[in-house]
Amino acid sequence: MLNRRILRIKAMQALYSFYTTRESLVEVMRDGLKEKFTPHPLTHDMSDTEEIDGHRKLALRLYDDHLKDRKIQPDESIPAVVFDETTGAIDAYYKEVKSEVSRTKKSMLDAAHKLQQDYLHFLMLPGEFQFIEKQDQEKKQLAYVPKNEVWHYNLQVNPVIDAINSNEALQRAITAHSLSWQAHNAMLKEWYRTILKTDEGFIAYQKIKQPSPKEHLDLLTHLFKKILFRNDLMLSFWEQEDLRWAENHSILKSMVVKTLQDYNPELQEPIDLKSISINEADDFEFFETIFDGAIKEDSYFEELIGQHAKNWDISRLAMIDRIILKLALAEMMTCRSIPVKVTINEFIEICKLYSTPKSKQFVNGILDVLANQLTSEGIIKKTGRGLIDNK
Repeated sequence: MLNRRILRIKAMQALYSFYTTRESLVEVMRDGLKEKFTPHPLTHDMSDTEEIDGHRKLALRLYDDHLKDRKIQPDESIPAVVFDETTGAIDAYYKEVKSEVSRTKKSMLDAAHKLQQDYLHFLMLPGEFQFIEKQDQEKKQLAYVPKNEVWHYNLQVNPVIDAINSNEALQRAITAHSLSWQAHNAMLKEWYRTILKTDEGFIAYQKIKQPSPKEHLDLLTHLFKKILFRNDLMLSFWEQEDLRWAENHSILKSMVVKTLQDYNPELQEPIDLKSISINEADDFEFFETIFDGAIKEDSYFEELIGQHAKNWDISRLAMIDRIILKLALAEMMTCRSIPVKVTINEFIEICKLYSTPKSKQFVNGILDVLANQLTSEGIIKKTGRGLIDNK
């Protein structure tokens, strides 16, 4: 089983996407407002160019000054057309932001669920290669050519592949999610011919007349660890299929390898399918909670971070650092059963992976100070076994 770190990382990625889009929306709406007050020779009497220029400058200033507080107070000095267009631009911005939150959250949840499906998809690959090998064997048997090479087609009798193929939970999931490699059948045949059949480990396995159970298992481990997750041609395919492959491949590899490590032929179900979470319902609730909390308290968190980021302009901090801080604060404030120290340690580890070398100390220092402050103010409250109940 994997812990919640991957869900924290997915939430961080989703927030990064949201904040990047939100910054773009600021400029998109500003450019649209600017366009409203840009004279066009075909539609304007060019004699009023000076007035339109004045309206444009005023509209942009009002937009910049009031975007955060969302409201422009009516004023007789503001021409009605400027007030209406600027108010409309601000309203449109927040409408788009709200929609983007929903889109980003859905995409975040879909990405986490897709990770589970990708894991299942990977487990199907040995069976696909087994079938391709069977076809290859049949062709060789029908061909009237000398058979000098020693090649035993051992995938046909590999008990680990058979256990994966017959796993009822896997078959139900394949059906439920309509998973298939059929669209890539030609590519898989090419991989078998040019990659697997030229790999030294695979060749050595096929030369064994009667592989032991360990040798069968070792071949599968070799297939995933040394070929499927490392071959350049295969990596290129995965990168095209998954925009988050750079982050996801280590998770998928870990899940698949752990599945093989736990293979036990003595059990009625030798293969134990893994999950990205221990308790899906609870973990996905946690997933949504920290994302929603970071969005809801965005301005408050910006203020808190700014107060303690000495000699730093909050707007100049690396976006990843700001997102990590906000998610950590959201988790500390909303997940009452998770110790503060656990939250801080988890986000420090994420910081090591995704931010700059100096960020670890900075993020750790800010979170320590804010955790103490918010706990003393009663904003962070922890309850449960091993925690102080300061409810």
